[in-house]
Amino acid sequence: MNIKMLLILFVGIISISLSAIFIRLCFPMPPVSIAVFRLGIASFILFLIALFKGCKVRFRRREMFLMSMGGFFLALHLITWIASLDYTSVANSVALVTTNPVFVGIFSVLFSKRRMEKEIIIGIILSVLGSFLVSRGYAGEAYHTSHLLGDVLALMGAMFASGYIIVGGIVREKVDTFEYILFTYSVTFVILFIVSFPLGFTFYRGKPLFFGFPFRSYVFVFLLAIVSQLIGHTSFNYSLKFLKPDFVAITILGEPVGASLFAYCLFGERISFIQLLGMVLIFFAVIVASKKASLNEVID
Repeated sequence: MNIKMLLILFVGIISISLSAIFIRLCFPMPPVSIAVFRLGIASFILFLIALFKGCKVRFRRREMFLMSMGGFFLALHLITWIASLDYTSVANSVALVTTNPVFVGIFSVLFSKRRMEKEIIIGIILSVLGSFLVSRGYAGEAYHTSHLLGDVLALMGAMFASGYIIVGGIVREKVDTFEYILFTYSVTFVILFIVSFPLGFTFYRGKPLFFGFPFRSYVFVFLLAIVSQLIGHTSFNYSLKFLKPDFVAITILGEPVGASLFAYCLFGERISFIQLLGMVLIFFAVIVASKKASLNEVID
């Protein structure tokens, strides 16, 4: 793997790691409102760029269908994961939603009919174990609130995230990064916007979905859209053209590691020995899996 791809992945991990910080600072904006704003702002900025550049986007039916499915999976991932937090503990939710490398590996084998290298398998095992240990560092907070429904929703969130990653890996073989994110993020926003109303998040303190929040909330949800969505997610979507979805899914698990470090620096949240051990396992998972990260057998 070349230096350029390492740098892109590093920027992506840092950017998505800040999402938890931005979301916390968006309080008291409800989670679904945050998701709608996040994708809405990102999509609007991409449309402005497309208009300014005079882009003429043309897709074949198959590509449009796949990108629509990608947006659909991303929307479902956000909806199910956010909903899980109302029923189970943060620790359980994080532990289950970050099992996506397992599903990406399984789905890749089932649908692409390719053999999974042992390095990728080892990386998946280490990354999931490491992610579990990182999340268990918070288990003492509210583990007693765990409920089966929340656990199932979090697991569904992991499955939908896996579908989003796999579809991106297929589409990115022929579709430009900008065109891909413009279409996919827009589809995700439309789905989230429509679904937000029947979910009961239409009003906040008697005011419509888009009004009534502190100015600070809008500032940080804007940063969430720019940094975590446009820079973070797009970095991984770009890498899918050159790297295997299995490996990309593993590197995304750098998010809880980065988020823990940022929370320690900004909010003084301590990092336990168990969390530190989990971070080390994720680090080794990325190193091991990177040996077979390239889509080609010859690593650039």
